[in-house]
Amino acid sequence: MQNGTFIRVFIASPGDVYQERDEACRVIHNWNAAHSVSRSVLIEPVRVETHSHALQGGHPQDLINSQLLDRCDLLVAILWSRLGTPTNSDLSGTVQEIREFSERKGPERVLIFFCDRALPNSSDLSQVQAVRDFKDSIKSNGLYAPYTEVAEFGSSFRHQLDLALNRILEGDEFIAVADQSQRVEVVFTPEANTILAAATMAARPSVTLNSSLRRGYVLSAGGKCLNSPGDERSEARWESGLEQLESCSFVKDASHKGEVFRLTKEGFEAADRLWYVLILRRIESIQSQEPSYVNYADIINEPFFGQKISDSFLREKLQSMASMEQLEIVPVDGGIGAASLNDVSRKSLREHSFLEFAEPEGDDD
Repeated sequence: MQNGTFIRVFIASPGDVYQERDEACRVIHNWNAAHSVSRSVLIEPVRVETHSHALQGGHPQDLINSQLLDRCDLLVAILWSRLGTPTNSDLSGTVQEIREFSERKGPERVLIFFCDRALPNSSDLSQVQAVRDFKDSIKSNGLYAPYTEVAEFGSSFRHQLDLALNRILEGDEFIAVADQSQRVEVVFTPEANTILAAATMAARPSVTLNSSLRRGYVLSAGGKCLNSPGDERSEARWESGLEQLESCSFVKDASHKGEVFRLTKEGFEAADRLWYVLILRRIESIQSQEPSYVNYADIINEPFFGQKISDSFLREKLQSMASMEQLEIVPVDGGIGAASLNDVSRKSLREHSFLEFAEPEGDDD
């Protein structure tokens, strides 16, 4: 590949997540197969076992970092039941790699994943606690994503990789940003996206988690029950989404009991960006030819997440996108008669094709 971009991704983890390390390489190889020629980008997975060589004269971790970290553009860290062996400066080699890479390249270039599946019977409890302590220590930065199975990790990593490449190569406008001053960006799980977007559909946006009912947990947003009560897998997925939003400071526990959550300023801004994508996708699905305008009534009539959005809600979002030149609208009698995509909105849709939303599994509250 000539005149292209070469991006190296460092894979950092203890040895207990070897399947995920292989899965990360598989995701990267699949991305290359699908996009390297069309985008003139080639990604190389970098692993200690394949890219480092024997040296003398220092602590092994320091030597590894000096060989590899400066050459890499992204770091993906994966943690489960082990944090790893302490080094001269940090709790483990993986922690040192995360810290040093973040200091050299910036925290937005670090992707951290925590596995929450059942622990192995042979787990060292001190190592398990060390992982939990480290997770708690970075929670306020919104820099990690949870997963359970290896396949789920692969899907989540692919989303994160797409976002990171957009940020490095092109930049983007709509993605949720936890801290505008530091541009720490996070790809949410489909459940987290739906919780955040659905919550703002209500007059008083909030998320509630009720565990007092005999049938199990009920997680509601915007007046809609999102999970399937009594289905432990469903409950775990949606609670994990809520946990991700809280870790990014997009919602806060208003009840101090883990029952009622309010959106923060950053949460509302992130929800707006998600709604821009949702509405653009709706218009795109209706448009039959280019350029064509879609009637306002056709946009609002079909429900989102099983519920109708209000006229004022949709009108405000369309006007906001039009003011940013993300959309063409036709004003009618103080309102909006129709809307159409333009080149900017089509580009944004392509850049945010990785965003997924989960459909509600429960009934209305």
